[in-house]
Amino acid sequence: MAQNNIHDKAYKYLFSNPLIVKELLESFVAMDWIKQVNFNKAQPIDKSYVNDDYKEYEADIIYKLYFKDRQLYLYLLIEFQSTVDRFISFRMLNYVMELYRELIYKQKLKKLPVVFPILIYNGDRKWTAPQSLQELIDMPESLKQCTAYIPQFQYYPIIENELSRKTLESMMNVISTVFLFETGDTMVFLKTVDRIKELLHIYNDEPLMLRTLFYWLMHYLQTHGKIDDAAVILETIEEPEEVHSMLSKTIQKMQEDFRKEGFHEGIHIGIDKGIQKGINEGISIERRNIAINMLKKGIDKKTIIEITKLNKKQLADIEKGMQ
Repeated sequence: MAQNNIHDKAYKYLFSNPLIVKELLESFVAMDWIKQVNFNKAQPIDKSYVNDDYKEYEADIIYKLYFKDRQLYLYLLIEFQSTVDRFISFRMLNYVMELYRELIYKQKLKKLPVVFPILIYNGDRKWTAPQSLQELIDMPESLKQCTAYIPQFQYYPIIENELSRKTLESMMNVISTVFLFETGDTMVFLKTVDRIKELLHIYNDEPLMLRTLFYWLMHYLQTHGKIDDAAVILETIEEPEEVHSMLSKTIQKMQEDFRKEGFHEGIHIGIDKGIQKGINEGISIERRNIAINMLKKGIDKKTIIEITKLNKKQLADIEKGMQ
């Protein structure tokens, strides 16, 4: 299975849990309406009608959210591209229009609901794509009167590599932990593994959340070459209660493996440093012997310093030792 497909599958599973979506919105979208949403009633929408372009690079999820006497559609697009698509706002507008087409012609709605489009980007490159459709349209000064007739659309960006690590570390939930895994190096990885121990206690009474995290983590480890086949491990879990135990064992093994890797890496670094130190000491001995021979032959100290690259104090110490 291709790496992107594994990542795609893992993220789709992650956000198939409406409580993870709740964490995403509460943690990274500062809007008042989120507090009014009843996430227990959140309804995932079948989107077989949505355009399939670029599916190797992205996962998309649509939820119908309810609050008070209203409903809102959340369109979540997750980008896996290593390159930045300048026209992503145009593509996202197309996806939203396909959703509206479905609501108009199949569900016969008289008024269309609000659709809130979020883009999650977890690539390594800096995200430089325009956020709004208007930025893609060449509008000369002579046509400014047409501005009101240009489609008004923009997406809400959550760019993982721009999120503050300090901010992510201050949050103690599943979604921030996922983002830390995605954006960190080895040391951050180890600290993030420790966070999972705390999450085990926080979500002790929510086995579904732990199962979601465990599922994502297994696929993360597979894409990073830490395990061979996530599916084999996931198939061993039959009851939700088993996730806590399995996750605990996985964390312990990950920490042991990384300690071993760190130990062996430390040995190699130590050997390299030892070799370099020996080389440096060897050079120093050779320079000292050359200086002694030159001093015995009565060669002037300025010439000795130029040839041996010793400083005045080092040469004086060598001369003193010869007496």
